[in-house]
Amino acid sequence: MATKIRRLTLSTGWFIVTIVAGLPLFGIIVGLWPSVAISWRDLIEFFTYNGIATSVLSTLFVSLTAPLVALYISFMVYSQYRFNPRWQALEKRLAPLLSLPHLAVALGLVYLFSSGGLLWSSLWGIFGATAPQWLGLPHKSLVTLLLAMSIKEVPFFLLIFSALGRQLPIKSWLLQGRALGYREITSWWLLVFPVLLKHSRLALLAAMAYTLSVLDIALLVGPNIPELYAVVLYNWQTGFTVDEQALAFVGNLVLIVMLSILIAGIYTHEWWAVRNLRHHAIRRTSLKIIRVSRLFSHWLGLFSLLTLSILITFLIWSLGWNNQQNMLSTTPIDWSFGLWRDEWFFMRGPLLNSLYIALVSSIVGVLTTLLALELQRQAKRYLPDYIWLMAILLPQLSMVYGWQISHTALNGSYHTGWVVISHLPFTFAYSYLVLRGPFQSLDRHYELVAASFGCSYWQQFWKVRLMLLRPAMLSALAIAFSVSVAQYIPTLMIGAGRVSTITTEAVAIASGNEQSITAVYMLVQASLPFVAFFVASVVSQRLRGSFDVSHQ
Repeated sequence: MATKIRRLTLSTGWFIVTIVAGLPLFGIIVGLWPSVAISWRDLIEFFTYNGIATSVLSTLFVSLTAPLVALYISFMVYSQYRFNPRWQALEKRLAPLLSLPHLAVALGLVYLFSSGGLLWSSLWGIFGATAPQWLGLPHKSLVTLLLAMSIKEVPFFLLIFSALGRQLPIKSWLLQGRALGYREITSWWLLVFPVLLKHSRLALLAAMAYTLSVLDIALLVGPNIPELYAVVLYNWQTGFTVDEQALAFVGNLVLIVMLSILIAGIYTHEWWAVRNLRHHAIRRTSLKIIRVSRLFSHWLGLFSLLTLSILITFLIWSLGWNNQQNMLSTTPIDWSFGLWRDEWFFMRGPLLNSLYIALVSSIVGVLTTLLALELQRQAKRYLPDYIWLMAILLPQLSMVYGWQISHTALNGSYHTGWVVISHLPFTFAYSYLVLRGPFQSLDRHYELVAASFGCSYWQQFWKVRLMLLRPAMLSALAIAFSVSVAQYIPTLMIGAGRVSTITTEAVAIASGNEQSITAVYMLVQASLPFVAFFVASVVSQRLRGSFDVSHQ
């Protein structure tokens, strides 16, 4: 009987984690199943659609370039900080910096550095003039999108490098490089970078897949003529005519082809980079990129300053400043919390929805992650990471479209429960990304000691393993919470606009010209992850036990 109960428990556990991890693939398959008959006329209409070629090429360019730029910047920062006393300070700030939503970074850059932004308006206002339109960052352009995505992905790759650095003998490689007569920074590029590049393929793919189908940022800071491919495809997916549904099906196919091109781009770039580094190593020629690396020796301070500047910019806009006023003049500005009071009535509902959805989806996501890891430990075999990370490796727009079709076929109602389910694969994937390393690196010695005292398997799990994992679990909860808060496409498509959150309201308002009101919502959206990480940090400091005890 005990054996049957154990088998039933394991089967139920595997069924749960398979459903959660497999939802993204299920959505892709359903989205690629045509709901209407497809003819040659539909294919011709798609490929002759006005501006479609430019949209596809622009999207591929941004999706490939932004993550690669972020990866190179991250490696330059990592090589400068890794064996520096400031590295511990950087590691502590990585998760909170990573938590700042992409949309907040993108709009923050516009509000700060555009011609009508805080910086240039104030500087030009000293001379009683208005900043020219050509000055500063364009409000909507490919450059703005590229810059925002590149800056935002740097903490993500640093987090990946930090995890990889604990598993690789980097210090030994640097010593070998010194024995061969190379400077330390040269050894970083010739010996360490090729290995980190190979181990970062999934991280690169995740960043590229996100950029490929990101909708809210493409709507607000991407180019208008022509629009990026995600915007075009979303318009087809939400259309009601037979022609639009046919274009949506072909568009989903093309999106998968674009993802395949990006995967080929990852391997091509890796081959090119390793080949060039090997060429420099053989000929012992100087690496020009080393000169650029020195520019990022103060990255931590600069990025922290940029983050703080973005938050202050939103705060100033929300308190009554506009681009017709000058921050540096002696003319008083009528600061007021009136806008906050006026908007609170409209903001309260979306804020509560965001908190509820994020809390439930993050808690369930972390619990499901622990279940998946424990089941693999019981089976004494860990499955490849891409099986568990499909939610962040596949185009979000296609998978959510498949979920929407299934939701409609099931006559599902539009309430927060369905939105929570749509957020769950993403909170699960990011939780798995955070918890996998700590879970696998736990020293079994502690559980063996507990077993020697007569503790059962479940007592070892609850009283030893989970106690040691508490700091990592709190970090995973905070990151999953942040991921849920920032979700736009699942909330919009599964909630059908009837479940409003801070993010959906912020995008709707930002689509207009109410910059002060947008600043209020963006500040709230950006503050929620910081609050989550602050709470996690405080609670973690009060708890004992860490997965790092095995290394002390």
